[in-house]
Formats: sequence, structure tokens, C-alpha cells
Amino acid sequence: MTAFIKIDRLFSKFLEFLNSIAALIVAAIMLIITADVVARTVFSSPFQGVSEVVANSIIILCFLEISYALMKGSLVRTSLVYDKVPVRVKCVIDFLAAVLGIVVFVLLIKGSWPNFLSAWAINDSEVAGSVRIPTTPGRFSVIFGSAVMVIEFVFIAIKSLIRLKHPDMFAKDFHVEENSEGAGT
Repeated sequence: MTAFIKIDRLFSKFLEFLNSIAALIVAAIMLIITADVVARTVFSSPFQGVSEVVANSIIILCFLEISYALMKGSLVRTSLVYDKVPVRVKCVIDFLAAVLGIVVFVLLIKGSWPNFLSAWAINDSEVAGSVRIPTTPGRFSVIFGSAVMVIEFVFIAIKSLIRLKHPDMFAKDFHVEENSEGAGT
């Protein structure tokens, strides 16, 4: 159990690192857009390829951040039923949701892999004037981010199964407050 907890904490640090990289990408996007607006306004000469760089960067930052959002419990979920059921039922719901998440993101990897390989082989890029913006980093980020999501869903599934037997373990990881209606085992 302690090895699992250590691995989970280490993986959480990795997700925090990915989130930090995404934050840097957001800052870079803001600087690029600001510089483009200033160049357009002051010099009547916009930068070429800004919209393509921004579009590809948004894909990258989304797939770098999504697993961190999952870990923090920040993704949208409906709690109409969830908040009213006992802890063990919540564990089953969390387990089933994690398994479904694993399936969805494995399918996303499977569907994205051939396109990534094809883009890599032909050095696919978007062209904006004389600027070529490669699409492979964005395509790779979909695969990488999806793989990280699968790993996080595996951690959630394991924690959910552990919580079935030990409801108090990992309770903070599920960001759920018990209420009097849903309390109990």
C-alpha cells in the first residue's frame, strides 16, 4: 500500500509539472497575441502564422492540463445522485467512471496514432504566408495527454476499489464531502 501511495504522489508531482508547462504556454500565447496586436496597430504589419501557432498551442496546453484537472477534481460532473448515495456506492460510481474514462482515452490514442505517424512521415505542417507550423507537436500532445489520462484513471480506479474496503482512505482525493443523507456504508 505504501508503494502505491508513493507512486501516486510521484505521479501527482508529474501532473503538477505538466500543468506548469501548460501555464507557461498560456503566458507565451498571451505574449504572442499581444505582440501581434501591437505590430498590427502600431506598424500595420501583423506577424505571420500567429493564429496557427495559437491554435496548435491550445491543443497542446489542453492535453497537458486535463489530467491535472482530473486529479484535482476540477472536471465537470453531475452530482445530483452522487451526493445522495453512501460512500461505497460512490466508490462504485467512481470506479465505473474511471473504467469508462480509460476506454475513451485508449480509443482516442488508438484513433490518433495513425494520423500522428502519417503527419510525422510527411512532415505535415500548416502554412501561413512563408511560415510553416508543424502539426506533429499538437498531434503528439493528444496521444501523450491521453496516455497520461489513462494512467490517472487507473489510479482513480485502484483508489476506488481500495475505498470500497476502507472508505476513509483517499477520501480527499475524491473531493467529496459527506452529507447526512449520503453518509454511511
